[in-house]
Amino acid sequence: MIFQSPKLFIIYLMISIFLYLISPCATQISFNYSDFNDTTKYKPVTPTRNATNSGSVIQLTPDEVDNWGRATYSEQMHLWDKNSGNVANFTSNFSFIIDSRGKYTYSDGLTFFLSTPNFPDPSPTDGSGLGLVSRVQMAQPIFLATNKFVAVEFDTFHNAPWDPSYEVPEHVGININNMTSYNSTAWYCTIMQNRTYSASINYDSSTQNFSVTFTGFANDTTPIQQHLSSIINLTLLLPEWVEFGFSASTGLLSELHILTAWSFESTSPLLNQQSPAPSVEKNKDEPNKKLVAGLSVGACILTICLVVLYPVYKKKWRPSEEEEEDDDLVFDLSMDDEFERALEIACGRKPVEPKAKEDETILLEWIWELYGTRNLLKAADTRLCGDFDEQQMERLMVVGLWCAHPDYNVRPSIRKAIHVLDFEAALPILEPKMPMPTYLTPPILASTSSTSNSEDHHAQSPSPGSYTGSSQFTTYSAAYTSTQ
Repeated sequence: MIFQSPKLFIIYLMISIFLYLISPCATQISFNYSDFNDTTKYKPVTPTRNATNSGSVIQLTPDEVDNWGRATYSEQMHLWDKNSGNVANFTSNFSFIIDSRGKYTYSDGLTFFLSTPNFPDPSPTDGSGLGLVSRVQMAQPIFLATNKFVAVEFDTFHNAPWDPSYEVPEHVGININNMTSYNSTAWYCTIMQNRTYSASINYDSSTQNFSVTFTGFANDTTPIQQHLSSIINLTLLLPEWVEFGFSASTGLLSELHILTAWSFESTSPLLNQQSPAPSVEKNKDEPNKKLVAGLSVGACILTICLVVLYPVYKKKWRPSEEEEEDDDLVFDLSMDDEFERALEIACGRKPVEPKAKEDETILLEWIWELYGTRNLLKAADTRLCGDFDEQQMERLMVVGLWCAHPDYNVRPSIRKAIHVLDFEAALPILEPKMPMPTYLTPPILASTSSTSNSEDHHAQSPSPGSYTGSSQFTTYSAAYTSTQ
């Protein structure tokens, strides 16, 4: 690529680094919990409602009537990618106990589920929905249209009319946005005898095969392995990003639901999806080593490009005194557009999003509002799953706001923006609220003095958004430190 001036070259480098930092992370997930209290290796599994951590296990519900609980992984899974159409493979292995504590009558069961993020609580409490939904919600078209789920249910109570009829009351089913199973089979279990069961759920995106393998007991004594599978296109049923975990409930009858172990592994839809689904028996630390190394090298290369090549290019153009001062130019409208584009990429959304909440419709105004409330990093694209350097992201967003400032005189020169991005200068202190643009008729001055006056004003401006050097670092940190 040929650059006609160092100004364009620097813009290109800054945007390239920005793209690197906020490019979607390779969203592979891999963990193996045999003790849910040990969160030193993996992100935690979060219990909600009546679910609690109990020693090394998670108790999804106590042995009490009208209870429900969930345990979800704290990171969302990137299930499929809209741009490429690629879909993730995943394998979920887990062990659990359902125990009636000797009672002959009991209910209701548990599920492994994938759902729309922030899936609503079942309301009102309803044991038949297994901690996911209630009968009332299942009868609401609006609820069903906005809240999607695919679940594997281990149902211990026959609820007419939607549960299938087998020779035993218990069944395992694959449920799609409904508590009536899309496919099911009888489950030969012994709920009264406090036994541990195992299950493995596997999705192969190349064949769309959603398969379940689980244990049971023939004649209440002999361990057996049972199977259930269906061909399911998850891209038609679930959003790109899903939360996943377990739910359980009790109704008029009760039983104890305990999750004893859970291992999970998924591929990233951003990577090659032609390979078979991963095996959870692999070394959990191995898959991301090459990825981390590659990203680290990439970061070093981009940083070197900015720090080393910039002086080279500046020297190359030094013959012209006018071009020598290019890096002191204030960001103009074309550069403003570049940084607004960078903000757009960082947040994973368009400059104007009509479907967003009213206060989030206009991207620049929304980011500025978050800046003023010390929540700037909340604007980062959720698909990054928090996998970025917070200080770098904060600097890039603040510099983006600075360069897109409605007051032209407050915008930085290229030199100043580079210094801030390189951590060689403090972050600027911008107004807590985005200022309204003003349009004033400039005085009639000679062209030679106009540039000089404008530059002098820019350099000496005492406005809140002005760049004043490292002395502002402490003040900025105290007043506008971003938090998630």
